[in-house]
Amino acid sequence: MLIPYAAPAEPFHKETEIKKSIFIAHLVPVNSEEEAQKTLEGFRKQYKDATHNCYAWRIGTERVMEKSGDDGEPSGTAGHPMLHVLQMQKLTNLLAVVTRYFGGIKLGAGGLTRAYSSTLADAVKEAPIVLYTPHVRYRLTIPYGAVGGFENYIKDKDIIVRKRDFTDKVVLEFLCLPENGEKHIRFFTDLTGGKAVIEDIGEEYVKMKREIVN
Repeated sequence: MLIPYAAPAEPFHKETEIKKSIFIAHLVPVNSEEEAQKTLEGFRKQYKDATHNCYAWRIGTERVMEKSGDDGEPSGTAGHPMLHVLQMQKLTNLLAVVTRYFGGIKLGAGGLTRAYSSTLADAVKEAPIVLYTPHVRYRLTIPYGAVGGFENYIKDKDIIVRKRDFTDKVVLEFLCLPENGEKHIRFFTDLTGGKAVIEDIGEEYVKMKREIVN
């Protein structure tokens, strides 16, 4: 059974300057620790001239795996504050990297913690964060005479049509929220006088807008 989660819809980055140091926050959707590690290595190569490439990731839904690293900054001043931002925003299946180019002014432990956490938090506020929401996928077979009723019904519903096949009958594949499945099935059964054939063929995620947690 799929579990809803929030993550960036696509990679995102935001640059900021704090006391002459340049901080670049990167947010990347990932689906495994292996993918996160490979993506992190890519950032380290891309920004090999940077002073630090600190990171945090959260992977999974039912059981979330977490990891963070300070990449040479004083222990606990970068990776852990970044991980805390991801936890507070209830984000998972993503890698966060904050690249730092040292500007010559030392920030101290407290200053570093604030710099890394605020840089990432500001990026999260602007990033295209979406809620990956589980939907049930159904295959619906109906006679041609019921097509008009189907199209009218779905106009203001949570139904997303993924496929339409027109042969001797009409075969439609659609997604809907799990809690609305039975209601839709009853309607299509009544619409066709019991002739509709409805199959549950699985689940998949649909991206939906999510508000940022304050």
